[in-house]
Amino acid sequence: MEKDLITQALQTIHLQNGKDLKEVSQYLNMKHRIEAGPMILQKRLKKMLHEEKAVA
Repeated sequence: MEKDLITQALQTIHLQNGKDLKEVSQYLNMKHRIEAGPMILQKRLKKMLHEEKAVA
């Protein structure tokens, strides 16, 4: 199953490159016109990491 744009951005920009959530939000807004604030991204990141632990 293919991951959505927000999850892909979180993985590449935040987890792999070490940038903060503000930069992920800025990227999504500029590139895809998706307005996702840092609070939303933080919740998505927690959910993503929790699911990763459950699978492992």
